[in-house]
This record gives sequence, C-alpha cells and structure tokens, in this order.
Amino acid sequence: MKRFRSRFLNAQFVILFLVFSILVVFIGNLFEGILFDNASEEALSNMWLILILSFTGAFFIIVYLSLRISNQLTKPLEGALNVANELASGNFKARTYEYKLDETGQLSHALNILARNLQNMTNSYEIQQNRLMTLIENMDSGLILIDSKGHINLVNRFYKETFHIKTEEYLDLLYYEALPYREIIRLVEETLLVEQTVRKQVELQVGIEMRHFDVSGAPILNHDEKLKGVVLVFHDITELKKLEQMRKDFVANVSHELKTPVTSLKGFAETLLDGAMENKAFRTRFLTIILNESDRLQSLIQDLLDLSKMEQKHFALNWQDVDLKEVIDDCLLMTKSKADKKSIEVEISYNGDLQIKGDANRLKQVFLNLIANSITYTPEGGSVRIFVNEEKDAVQFTISDNGIGIRQEELPRIFERFYRVDRARSRNSGGTGLGLAIVKHLVEAHQGQIAVNSQPGEGTTFVITLNKERQY
Repeated sequence: MKRFRSRFLNAQFVILFLVFSILVVFIGNLFEGILFDNASEEALSNMWLILILSFTGAFFIIVYLSLRISNQLTKPLEGALNVANELASGNFKARTYEYKLDETGQLSHALNILARNLQNMTNSYEIQQNRLMTLIENMDSGLILIDSKGHINLVNRFYKETFHIKTEEYLDLLYYEALPYREIIRLVEETLLVEQTVRKQVELQVGIEMRHFDVSGAPILNHDEKLKGVVLVFHDITELKKLEQMRKDFVANVSHELKTPVTSLKGFAETLLDGAMENKAFRTRFLTIILNESDRLQSLIQDLLDLSKMEQKHFALNWQDVDLKEVIDDCLLMTKSKADKKSIEVEISYNGDLQIKGDANRLKQVFLNLIANSITYTPEGGSVRIFVNEEKDAVQFTISDNGIGIRQEELPRIFERFYRVDRARSRNSGGTGLGLAIVKHLVEAHQGQIAVNSQPGEGTTFVITLNKERQY
C-alpha cells in the first residue's frame, strides 16, 4: 500500500508539473501576443514573474490538496490492508479505524465485523476444544486416536498411566509399530477393513500383571462417509473379571460343600433301607453319621445365611456394654471338651478393664471361631495361648497356637469365602470354610482391626483390636 501510494503521488507531481509548465508557457505567450504587443521588456519580465509566481503558488496549493485527498483515499485502504494481513496471520483481535460511511468506511466496517466474527468463532472453538480435551484426558478409559494413514495422533492420560508409557513412544508413529499387542493390532486392521465398530475382550500383560480389557475400535467417518481414522477405547474390566471369578468359585464351592453331606445322607439312608437297619450296630453307626452330616449341613447353611446378612447394607449390630472376659470364658467352656480330646493346653491371661461397646452374640461368634480353629489345627499335646489386654482406647485380643501354620503366600487369602489352606485336612476337620470370612466381617462391623502372622510348622497368631467406644 505504501509503494502504491508513493507511485501515485509521484505520478501526480509529474502530471501537475507538466500541466502547469504548459499552462504557464501557453498563457504567457497568449498574454504577450495579445495584451503586450507594444509593452516594454521590463513590463514583460514583470508579467512573466507574476505569472510564474501565481502558477507556482497554485501548483503548491493543488499539491497540498492532492496530498490531503490522497491521504483520505489511501489511509483507510492501508488500515484495511493491515487488518487483512493480521487476520491472515491468525490475529483475530486486530481492528481498523472506521471512517465516514463512504466506500472505504464500509470496507473498514465490514473488515471489523469479519474480525469480530472470526474471534468469536475462534474463542468458541477453543472452548469446545478445551472441554473435549479435558473430557478425553480425565475419562476413566484409555483412548487412542489413529488417522486414516495409520499414525497415532492422540493418547490420553488413562492409557499412559495404565500401560506405563510416555507420549513420545506412541505419538506420530504407525499403530503397528507403537502398539506391542498383536490382538489390538488385529482389531485396528479389522476396523479399518469393515469400517464398523469392532469390540473384543482381551487379556493383556501390563508389567508383570495380566489385566482384562474390553476394547472397542470405532471408525471415524466424515460427512461423505469416507474413513478419516479409528478411535480405540480401552475399558479396564480386571476387577469385574475378578468378581465374576469369585462368583463362579463361590457357586462351585457351595455346590461342592452341599453335595458332600447330601451324598452321605442319601447313601447311608439307602443303605439302611436296603436292609442294614436290621443290624443294630450298623443302624447306630449309620444314623450317627447321618446326624453328623446333618449338623455339618445345617452349620454350612447357617454360615451362608450369616455371611449374606452381614454383607447387606441394613445389617446392624446390637450395641451394648460387653465384658470381653465373660464372652471369652463362655467360648472356652464351649470348646473345652474339644481341647481335652486332643490334650491341648489352653492358657488365658486377662489384663486391665475389658469393658467395651459391642454386640455380645456377634463377638462370641468371632472368638468361638478363632479358638475352635486354633484347637482344630494344633496337633495333640500342643498349646493355645490367649492374651486379652487393655490398651489406651481399645482392647487387644491375641490368640497363638503351635499348630501347622500357614505359608506367607496363603495369608492374604485366608479371609476369602471357602478358601482352604489345606483342603483335605480342612474338610476332614468339619469346617465350612466360611469361619474366617465371618470373623473379618464382624470385626470390621465393630470398627475393629484383625491381623494374622504365621510360620509353617511353628503356628499362627491372630490379633484383634476393638475400640472401647463406638466410633460415629
């Protein structure tokens, strides 16, 4: 614009100079020939001087006016051109001065409206883009965006944290070079081939752990139905798979535990009906077995009902003042015959004030389970030691035996339903496999804590800590 303005002014000056020169010569000659035929040379010289000065003054006045007019014409165009350049470079905040409403003023006004619209559109786009990126980055599923050429354009935070990778390990690389899992590569290839959503459940190794994912590959199509890329979404379903496996194990264990006593009941009943009842010794023996299996079946069903009730939201304890010494003494009395049969010495030590807030019946269930377990898994002639001590704001119950013990890798699972460290020995002992699961639920319902320590062949120690007062 400045170059155009300079050329325009130069052309104006040349034209004006030529026009005025011609006019001066023409008018001078005209006046000299018409008016001053008989004039002296001095008069002619003065006439020429006046003429030249007049035309020179007129020339500068016209030049000045031309400059003013040129500025009025070119300055709005310069402003409009500058704003257009700024808009082209992405600066949508640029504005030009709006002159009077002639053609140039209308142009400036139109450019300002265009700039404002572009700025509003850009701001709206940035807000939407930020919202979308915030959503993608904070979603609880992994996401990978692949373009139509197979390059990875985006990897969200969940995927990077889950698979322990960095952005540069994936970004702008071809998907089959970056992704280390053959199942996912095949899923992307199938999505690109059929141009439809493909969904699979896969098990992938993440570090040293195997995790389950529900992976969806969806094609990205434009308005012309042309493929623009593929988006991969990873839903971590590891916990769901664990729960599903626990449910399957629970059903299988319950079925097995119920099947064993039912089979015994049916078998011995059929044996009696087939003629064994005529023999008094057989009849007494078989009926005793039937009674024991019925007790075992009843115990299993009761434990299942108790555990189910404890896991319900409306399960509540009957809070009252409880003397733990009385509760534990009752439990020792109930297990005395079992300990005497195996010649197991049970030692008990009470220290301090053992009054707490709790449910006496449920606490009796806890201590009875632990004492019975210690006696069951302690060999004949062994010993069980119980210490009940008052702490600052709690009471600690510790029971130790010198029984078979538990391996370290087994300890985290002993509170699972139906989990048995030694299945054959546990089943022969008559346990249901639910005792420790019930103990853990009841201790936690009392807002207490339970811990276990054990060494194979040396024995096991359980420690329960119960608050003296109920925590609200």
